[in-house]
Amino acid sequence: MRYLNGDSVFHRLDARTKIFLSLTLACLIVILNTAGSLFVLFILLLCGFFLIRPPASYIRIMFYLMATALFATLISQGLFYYFEPRTPIFTIIRSDTPIIGRLTGGIYLYREGLFYGAIQSMRLFSAALLSMVIVMTTYPSDLILGLNKLGVPEKVGFMLTISIRFLPLLMEGAKRIITAQKLRGLQLKGLRGGIKGFRYLIVPLTIDCLRKARRIALAAEVRGFTGKRTEIKELRFTSLDRAAFAVMSLALVLAIWQRLVR
Repeated sequence: MRYLNGDSVFHRLDARTKIFLSLTLACLIVILNTAGSLFVLFILLLCGFFLIRPPASYIRIMFYLMATALFATLISQGLFYYFEPRTPIFTIIRSDTPIIGRLTGGIYLYREGLFYGAIQSMRLFSAALLSMVIVMTTYPSDLILGLNKLGVPEKVGFMLTISIRFLPLLMEGAKRIITAQKLRGLQLKGLRGGIKGFRYLIVPLTIDCLRKARRIALAAEVRGFTGKRTEIKELRFTSLDRAAFAVMSLALVLAIWQRLVR
């Protein structure tokens, strides 16, 4: 994921507002504990994601990642849920099965575990959508400037921004290496093929990352980067930023109040 030019509501927000927005929503993801409230938060973030009109490739990537995460979370929580009460809905290995059943106490798929996994998936999806929206609507230099205005040292802000920018480069590098390995006859079918592919991927990907990090360090050094900068662009709060601050503050207060009352 990378910055996308646009004129959506999120693009027009001040960088400091987006930082406050991300922190507030991160707190809401942790504070909210009901399936309904987490689902509403997820739908709102999903609407925000489509509001910035991402490319179809981004939507496909998001769909595949969410489907994989949902399946893995449901299965893991459904099988290994240990809270009480537990209602088995499917038996994989009975407790009276010789050796394996006696060692494990039986392996069952629990209804409460599936429900708990769905709730945790909503948290995970909301966090992923939040990060996508912030990254795709905030120019890196604006993010650094916003962090600096909030008291974060320039070098720390630069490091955080470079880390965010490095992720899509890392994914592109991994895709390019896998494609090159396939052209050389690498087979990735099955578990054995996946393990073999990872073995052939990790070394060249690490070397590529070190080279890119070295080039970034040299580029910053050549440009005289010392952590101090002359500000060309000024950040200004608008009525839209004030409205966003008010709405998010009210939502956070209501969520904390609801959690304390319950």
